[in-house]
Amino acid sequence: MGRIAVFVDAGYFWVQAAYIVHGWKAGREQIVVNYPSLRSEFLDEIKAQFPDNDLLRIYWYDGPALHGKADSHVSVEELDDFKLRLGTRTGTGDQKAVDGLIIADLINLAQSKSISNAIVVSGDADLTPGVQAAQSLGIRVHLLSMGPTSATSPYLKAEMDQKKRWDDSTIKKFVSAKAIVPMVSASSPAVAGVAAAAPGAGNLLEEAAKSFFASIQQQEKNSLTKTGTIPKQLDGALLTVARKLLGRSLTDTEKPLLRTELRKLI
Repeated sequence: MGRIAVFVDAGYFWVQAAYIVHGWKAGREQIVVNYPSLRSEFLDEIKAQFPDNDLLRIYWYDGPALHGKADSHVSVEELDDFKLRLGTRTGTGDQKAVDGLIIADLINLAQSKSISNAIVVSGDADLTPGVQAAQSLGIRVHLLSMGPTSATSPYLKAEMDQKKRWDDSTIKKFVSAKAIVPMVSASSPAVAGVAAAAPGAGNLLEEAAKSFFASIQQQEKNSLTKTGTIPKQLDGALLTVARKLLGRSLTDTEKPLLRTELRKLI
């Protein structure tokens, strides 16, 4: 009887899941994941593909939040059979070192003969050498993809022993769009200003400010005032959150409006 482990690139998962639900590039803050349903779907997939294999565990690789673990990380940790593995973040807030963690775990588990099969959920070509190395140690590596075909590197796909794709209806079993409810009227000057700069951006700026505020530590919240300048490091991180949520850089009109939304939370 064999043993299998699953390696999930969470950055890939979030981008594709948001795209499937919204039909356009959206931030992870704009979707809701039913984690118990996600776990059940993974277990069903493993059983369908490898009925004679025992599950070692499902590894979930992600970048940390701005200051440690996000709510999504805690939700993953609460799931049976899942293990959270966190990389690091660059100065602009982008995740890094996740690919290295996946490759290291894949090779180490293959080398120690802890697994005979692996499922990789990713589309990143940078994982290709790790897949090849693990295969040279005697295990089979299988791809589980999601989202459009273009989201998965053809180089990575070509090296896989088996290829399976979750269609959009499968993803929607455990992912849904988050409802964003505005806290100010559409006729207010702030919202009107955002609408003039970029239609539909007002709620997203508010959501970005709330997401950022919830992620920072209390001492950093204490450094913010309703009228003073936002510390440079926090301001850069705030802009990064908003940029990812909108899927583009903010305009010169939107940046002060974003800061205003943050000050409302102080």
